[in-house]
Amino acid sequence: MSVIQKLHRGLQMKPYPMLFGVAALVLSLTGAAPPSSTPRTTSGACNLVTRAEAAAALGAPVPAGSEKPMDFPLEGGVIKMEVCFYGSEVHIARYALGSGAPALFARYRKSLAAQDGYQNVNGVGDEAFAAKGQLYVRKGQVGVNIDVGQARGGGAKELQAEKRLAALAVSRL
Repeated sequence: MSVIQKLHRGLQMKPYPMLFGVAALVLSLTGAAPPSSTPRTTSGACNLVTRAEAAAALGAPVPAGSEKPMDFPLEGGVIKMEVCFYGSEVHIARYALGSGAPALFARYRKSLAAQDGYQNVNGVGDEAFAAKGQLYVRKGQVGVNIDVGQARGGGAKELQAEKRLAALAVSRL
């Protein structure tokens, strides 16, 4: 059972943030934790993928999206991340990478490249890769992370669903 599954089970499936790509990098580099705030529904990351699209990708109904903004200190600045939770099995994160986007994304890619399951993904955004059961996409100065069904074990089916959602999300940036 993953840490996220344990967290969700222990918190009775409340939608608390999982450590997406950039968040994991920031936390590992700085030891910082995201500020505490109540999940909310807004027009940010939840507008990248609809509830119906998230349900179709998962192959099961999902609750309405709940969005939580997070600020992460990184290299003397802050990365603002919006995370949309469609229940515990579909998560969409969007974050501004700034003018150094290609270099920052490349550093994170390099940090995960040696992990089992890592693979480059073509045809989505300017560049993309899959690792840790999630799809990471960069389009211009924006990063998007998509996670579908990680609690179910991930795999090729989930990656295909993540790619479909990523294509929709990138088209709506």
